[in-house]
Amino acid sequence: MDPQVFLLAGCLLIFLLIVIVTISCSANSLVHHWKDIRSTKLVWRNKYPSFEELHSLFDRGDIMLASVLVASSLQLLHPTMSEVLHAHSTYKSNPWRRVIRTMAFIFIMIRSNSSERQQVISWLQKLHRPIPLFVFETNVLVFATFAYGLVKTHQALGDITPEQVDAVVKGVMSMADKLDPKDLGRKVPSTIEEVEEYLQSEILLDFEKAQEINKEFSRLWRIRSNLRKHGVGSYFWSTMPLIRLALVKHWASALSGTVLAPTGRKESLLGRPFWWCARKIHCFFSHFHYSMCPQMLTFDGTLDLMVAGNPGNDNVLTELYSEIFGNKGNAQSINIPGQALRRFSDLEAHLPQMEIDNRPMPLVSGFRQEAAELIRCSYYRGVLIRRDGQLPQHLGVIMDGNRRYSRNRGLGSVLAGHQVGAHKLLQVITWSLSAGIRNLTVWALSDDNLKRGPQELDPLFDMMAEYIRETMMGDAPFSIPDVRFRVVGDRSILPYSLNEMVGKAEAATSHNTKFNLQLAIGYGGRSEIKMATKMAVRLKMREKSTSLEEAMETITDSEISQQMYSAQLGLPHIDAIVRTSGENRLSGFALWESHHAEFVIVNENWPALRQSTFLRSLLDLSKRNRRLGA
Repeated sequence: MDPQVFLLAGCLLIFLLIVIVTISCSANSLVHHWKDIRSTKLVWRNKYPSFEELHSLFDRGDIMLASVLVASSLQLLHPTMSEVLHAHSTYKSNPWRRVIRTMAFIFIMIRSNSSERQQVISWLQKLHRPIPLFVFETNVLVFATFAYGLVKTHQALGDITPEQVDAVVKGVMSMADKLDPKDLGRKVPSTIEEVEEYLQSEILLDFEKAQEINKEFSRLWRIRSNLRKHGVGSYFWSTMPLIRLALVKHWASALSGTVLAPTGRKESLLGRPFWWCARKIHCFFSHFHYSMCPQMLTFDGTLDLMVAGNPGNDNVLTELYSEIFGNKGNAQSINIPGQALRRFSDLEAHLPQMEIDNRPMPLVSGFRQEAAELIRCSYYRGVLIRRDGQLPQHLGVIMDGNRRYSRNRGLGSVLAGHQVGAHKLLQVITWSLSAGIRNLTVWALSDDNLKRGPQELDPLFDMMAEYIRETMMGDAPFSIPDVRFRVVGDRSILPYSLNEMVGKAEAATSHNTKFNLQLAIGYGGRSEIKMATKMAVRLKMREKSTSLEEAMETITDSEISQQMYSAQLGLPHIDAIVRTSGENRLSGFALWESHHAEFVIVNENWPALRQSTFLRSLLDLSKRNRRLGA
């Protein structure tokens, strides 16, 4: 085994010991709960991966690099694909360039928004127009090889749940039918079992041959060959990046080789301790990705490293950016490796990386706090599973505090707080799903809020429309699957563009049954009661052939209840409400349905809501003795 690999293993082992000590210190705050913790089985992960957890699976640059190597090896098993790759790429003439461009392409597809992805698709179509093989079936094959590589690489490191596997496969394969408008909606493999079955039928998986291809490509992709090509002198300025690059490259090559190893091959005696250590370290990084994972192992860091350690390819990223987007922004003046791609770390609602904090959806400030948060959440999940208490059938949430969050964090604009709040909603959906809640109504914008000026409302409406398109219509790799999305409120007071997107999203998700999400926009509790009463009276006049006066005189609570938004959508009434930001009032939310609803106030502003706070609120609600006025 390469000495550099042993060096990496030693460093990782030392780091693991430091981590264990730190976690022990972080757990001291929970000592007074020790007896209860001993009787509770800790549940370390959500059943459904949160947006942050899913993004961390895509944000390990070393794993993405290993997945690219696996995917390339499998594609080269396909006779026709192999011919195209040799004829229309720099597979042999400049393998470094090919790998960097492939990694950068994946980075862009993950980080870009809908309109930017359309530009990427247009660029791909133009680039591949001379290639007859650029058809739907080939696109599916390419994405399937990468989905296979990504899942199997994570599985080789032993820290990915079945639900995360499904989410990764759906995230990758969701792009396979979008490279040509006529292919939209065509069936693609959506589980790892379907991907494996598909690849076996297309390329007859021969892992011995695939491993030989992988080794050949690794030989082409040697740092020494790049040194000879560009001159040793050009590397004097980048000694440390070169060492780090060598470590990452050897690690990624070893990982891809393990994935492609023939079935039944046993690890060597020397390899077993290394892989044991690597899996333990990977498990730790997956839990604390944004507080402890070394920068060189993140997607951004690995890309920077690949460029910084290869002076001959220092303009590859800027060239690719300009090819796709032209002279958009200031790409021509960029000379820092990878900086052109950081255009995608802006504040789009669907994007994970955020300039305001350099962390996606910040929850806690540092490793020790994050470790304590992990333990608290694991404890609360275990208690919720153990308890016999009744969870809410329909949870209502007043998402308050976006503007205060913006001011407190000094974000510079109110919209920034709303954008962080949009990230938070993605998390709360998965927290609710994992806890067992199936109906969630969140109050995003009241009819009173519409009195604010267009300077604040117009950007907010645009962000909502883009957010709905990205997350609810399966247009982004991080969209939430199997959620039925609907909007409640007075849509007549909303702009046409937002109403149009809402209609499309409701139609696109109408077949989903796993989770019901209602977004209250232009909503007011008094307006809902007034609307429901009018509808109930009209219905009674029509069905009973009574006069207006008689209908008004005999109308019942039950008849009005049947016209409330929840009842119209076929959902149970809202039986629990959580409000963020510490305000002790309903502000008009669910005035009719809240008659017997339980209420929880949390002090955190909506964008800063922690999962432990949310789970503790559910635990509190499950303990309530609901007498319903009796």
